[in-house]
Amino acid sequence: MLTIGEEVYLRALTGYFIGSELLKGAGRVALVPLNDRICLSIASATAATYWALNGRREKLVSVFEYNPANPRETASRVASWGPDTVMILFGGESRMSDVNRHTVDFLRALSGSGFRGRLVIHVRTWLATNRLQAVLADRELSSYLESLPELRVFTADLAAKKFLFHRVAVRGGQASLETFAQADLTDEHVHLLKNSLPPP
Repeated sequence: MLTIGEEVYLRALTGYFIGSELLKGAGRVALVPLNDRICLSIASATAATYWALNGRREKLVSVFEYNPANPRETASRVASWGPDTVMILFGGESRMSDVNRHTVDFLRALSGSGFRGRLVIHVRTWLATNRLQAVLADRELSSYLESLPELRVFTADLAAKKFLFHRVAVRGGQASLETFAQADLTDEHVHLLKNSLPPP
């Protein structure tokens, strides 16, 4: 188990790679975290890195905390901002079953908001939804994801000490990965990842 300080530091390290690698070429980015310390930490690190590496322009990246009581309100705020890319950063201090439910609810709301850009998913969101199978079991959501121009996710190979960055192809209710980049991890980063566990 990690201390909250270690958990936040882990998100600082991971957020750097999201902002520098996973979001490369993503245009105007809306980050959607849960409203807890860990999710907000990784959103902050991601935003700072992406902003710094892309000209430090105004309105390049923004953070929209997810409202689980009203997913449509969150999706409306996000869509009204006009992003090219939306990244779901659900995980952190929430149970995996709750992350799965929030993801399905938010994607339904995002679909209804008219957003048709690039979707990026955090690895814990990916795992909580059983590699999107819980989402793709819904025919309307499966069709929605298949209609988007691009889906991205990152995963970790801790034995190889690497982050892997993927495009996700959705066809016929199934998701498959195509790796487009990778990054080496330090021993410290690997140690933190191995010892950071979501609530049961």
